[in-house]
Parts: sequence; structure tokens; C-alpha cells
Amino acid sequence: MKLALSITVLTFSQTPGVVSAFATGNPIPAFLVAKVPIKNSIRLASTDGDVVDPSLLEYLPDGTYPTIVSDNGDIAPGTPAFTRASYDGIAPSSTTLPLGIKLHGGGKLRREGLTGNGVKVAVIDSGIAASHPGFGGQVREQTWYRRGSSLMTDDHGTHVAGTIAMMAPEAEIYDYRVFGRYGMDINEAINAAIEDAVEEGCDIINMSLGGPSPDWAMRRIMRKANRAGVIMVVAAGNSGDDNVLTIENSYPANFRTAISIGAVAKKDGLPKARFTNTNSQVDYCGIGVDVISFRPDGKYHQMSGTSMATPHVCGLITALMSKSGGYSKEITDDESCRNFLNAKCLIDVAAEGKDDATGLGFLTYLTKDEFEKDFLDLPEY
Repeated sequence: MKLALSITVLTFSQTPGVVSAFATGNPIPAFLVAKVPIKNSIRLASTDGDVVDPSLLEYLPDGTYPTIVSDNGDIAPGTPAFTRASYDGIAPSSTTLPLGIKLHGGGKLRREGLTGNGVKVAVIDSGIAASHPGFGGQVREQTWYRRGSSLMTDDHGTHVAGTIAMMAPEAEIYDYRVFGRYGMDINEAINAAIEDAVEEGCDIINMSLGGPSPDWAMRRIMRKANRAGVIMVVAAGNSGDDNVLTIENSYPANFRTAISIGAVAKKDGLPKARFTNTNSQVDYCGIGVDVISFRPDGKYHQMSGTSMATPHVCGLITALMSKSGGYSKEITDDESCRNFLNAKCLIDVAAEGKDDATGLGFLTYLTKDEFEKDFLDLPEY
């Protein structure tokens, strides 16, 4: 079987039924962790209390250290193969927004003061380069359950978080790293990250990850998070064969507590991406082709995948939940979030009505008239 962080051509080997990369299915012993804010020093806590010198870590974002969670026996690494595209059109100091952000209404959100202030968003991914100037110091806490590869290699998480930061620049980002060469079993890491995000008061979680088989422990933990009012936005997956009549499943996106996001391109009509999974659990779609976002070295680059569509939607919801905005009391949990999006942020694309590729449609803060006047043509329904 194959697992994919939901970015095109980024695949890892996995054992059956495991929603993770490099996983073995072996039970993981109980672990200890002392969580600290990003500005403080780190202790690498293991079950026997060993502490690793922070200077031995492979990557030190901005001279500070994330909290690292480990176990007695590190899981053996796998070898990912993935593609990227360089992009030098935006300087790190630029205030220019990429087209994907604009299409989801990022500029309008900023003009109306909906910048995500007071909202905590968890990014469960491959780690974030918190020193990228685009984050503006808004990566508030980092907890890493796996490590051992540089963030320039595992640049997926920085790209994902960058899109959220550009959609909601004042949101507080919580980084939970669940991919890397060494560390906990990845499913265990994802489950622990969800639980920690709930405990630490995160309002919304972005998971640009998935695999073809369900993890029932993860389902239970996500149901618990859902009952706590936490919104979970998850990539639909990249196993699509460009045929809307076939079905490709991915978990945790297919769990009912997840808002499952497919991918469309930045073209007239917002056509579905050829790689996006199609199934009846897809809820909405976002821009997921040639998406420009942050690179760990302070620059920008392009990636494609439902991984890239998901943070556009997560960032949109985060911005709408701004504590100083007018919608914060209207979006308080998964159900109220869906109701709000369906009423005020939805543009039908692809087949008329709900379809297996784009769900109910494309999510944006722009009206259809604003979208077509300033950007792209849309289907006539």
C-alpha cells in the first residue's frame, strides 16, 4: 500500500491499515513530554528520562527549539520521493498575495479586518520553519513527535502552514510534527497531536495527510475533538485517476468528523485537479494546483496536491473566526461552520450540485460577481 502526505508524487510505504508514513504497527510505549513555548529551550523526553542536548538537533528554527517527543525505540526511516517547483516571484518582505489566496478571498478578508486574531490553528504535518519571515512570529508552539530530517527536506509542513498564515496572518499557529526520519509510530503521533491540540485550546486543525485505510483509534480521537467543538479540515487525497466515476478513499478525510477538501486549478471554471480523490465524502474544494507558499529557507515555491487546497480552506475558516470579527459567534463548531460556509462562502463548480470531486463547491469569501469581475469565469448554473 501507499501513503501520501496529500501532495502530488509524495509517497511513502506503509503497513496495511496505517494512516502514516514509515509506520510499523508496533505498539509504542508510554512517553513523557514537558511542553514549552517556542521561545524557551527544549527537553527531549523519553520513557526513561533521557535528555538530548538541543545542539544535536538537525534543524534549529530561528535559534529556538521545538518540544520533541520520542519513545524508547525509534521507527526505521523510509525514503520519500517528491517533486517541487522553485518560484522567485515574491520576495520574503513582499506584501503581495499569491493568486490562490486572492481567489479564496484573502485580500477582502484583510480589508475587513478578518485576520484570524485570537484563533489557534493546529497544523499536524512535517514540521514548520517558524523563522520564515512570512509567519511574523505567529508560530507560537512547536511539538515534534518525529524528527531527524531537515525542514528543507520535509518542506511540506512549512508550505501548508504558510498558506494558512497568508489567509489569516494574525492566527496563532501550533506546529505538531508527525513526519520525519525517526520517532514515534506515525499513527500514534497523529493521534497524540490531535489530543494535544484539543488540550491546548486549538480552535481548528489542518491535516494535509492521509492513507487508504481507516485507523479506528484515530476515528475515536477525532470524534472526541469534534465533541469539544474543534473543527478539522483534512485533505481528500491524491490517488485520483481523473475519472469522477471511480472512487478513491482516504482517511481521516473520509471520517464524518472531517471536512474533506478536494483540489481544483486556477483556471476559468475552476476545473478539478486530475489527481484529486473522488468519493461521496468530499465536502468542498480549494485551489490545489501550482500553489505558491513558504519554503523553509525564507523563500517561496510551488507545490500541488489536496494538501495545498486544504490550508486555503482552513485559513478561510480561521479568518472568519477572528475574535474581533462579526462571525466569531456564528462559527463555534463543525456543524455551525458547515452551515455558515454553505450559506455565505460557497460557489458551485464542476457538475451542478454536489459531486464526488468538488463536494458542494468552491469556498471563498468573494461573491460570485466579485470573483468573476476580478479573476476567473465560473460555470453558468
